Amino acid sequence: MNLNLSNSGGGNGNYIRFSPQANAWSNQDGEFTFEKSVFDYENLETGWMHIATGIFEFLPDNGLGQKGAQPTPDHKRGFRATFYNKTMGVAEFSANGAGANMGLEALWKQVQAQASANPNKLPVVEYKGSRPEKVGKGTTRVPLFEVVSWVARPAALSGASASDEFVEQPKPVAKPAPSKPAPSMNDDEMFS
Repeated sequence: MNLNLSNSGGGNGNYIRFSPQANAWSNQDGEFTFEKSVFDYENLETGWMHIATGIFEFLPDNGLGQKGAQPTPDHKRGFRATFYNKTMGVAEFSANGAGANMGLEALWKQVQAQASANPNKLPVVEYKGSRPEKVGKGTTRVPLFEVVSWVARPAALSGASASDEFVEQPKPVAKPAPSKPAPSMNDDEMFS
């Protein structure tokens, strides 16, 4: 169980950001290409967020989407989500901008539409570019995601070892198990 006592996520300092102005993804190392990633939607948090130079404050909702009172005028609605792939490892995507919020909201709708058909699995999402969107008197860019498959929760997202292998969830056994073990898939097979 995670107590979530810090304002930063993941504990490893690995993060990803979408910049509507640059229409690009960045992380702690600079600009990068967003590759297919597992989205840990089960640990998604929504809340009030204040981001400014030297400031990152996230006050999570009591429950997902249960909007409380705005703490200050500087706090905007935002989210904290976790993504994983073999290249970047576990990374936090958090934002309170209109474009990122709209992109995650659209992804959430896809996930909710498919989740019941994929029990005990997490979605693999692909970034499909962005689209301009008018917001107030200005414009932003909305990152577009598509759910392309579902996989068992990777070990790296389970708080277990930081292994790059995906962990297969135990399945009910209706028949005797085969005499030889099933071959395991590596990340490249999971994301193809």
